[in-house]
Amino acid sequence: MNYSTFNIKKFFIKKDSTYPILKYPLIQKIREEYEITDDMLENVAVTFSMFDSDTGLYRIANIPANLVLNDDRAKFPNEELYTLTYKFKLKDTKKSGIFNGEFVIDFLGEQGCGKIKLPINGYVDIIISDSITKTTVI
Repeated sequence: MNYSTFNIKKFFIKKDSTYPILKYPLIQKIREEYEITDDMLENVAVTFSMFDSDTGLYRIANIPANLVLNDDRAKFPNEELYTLTYKFKLKDTKKSGIFNGEFVIDFLGEQGCGKIKLPINGYVDIIISDSITKTTVI
């Protein structure tokens, strides 16, 4: 199955910032393809990694991320049921540039399909841009 329309995405954040939170939807088509049930998602470990697209050096390597249940579906019925999220730390955004990010879902129970890397094909393009203001207070 071709997931290219779902998985190549750009995310923008300012240098020395912790917001916005990176969100990546766990779309229904991927859940169906890998036969992922709600029960399976109750026992997972989610990690996030990000590396410099020029050097290949990791800035973030297998750091815990979150799987969030979107409980406001009555108000937004077109939203995905689950979203993977990562909240950047100040040290993550110290260097401006273009980075590649990915989430890994590790299914811990007896049932499951091992590990899944998201996006399936490629990475999330993360653009950390210079900022004229410093948002931290020392």
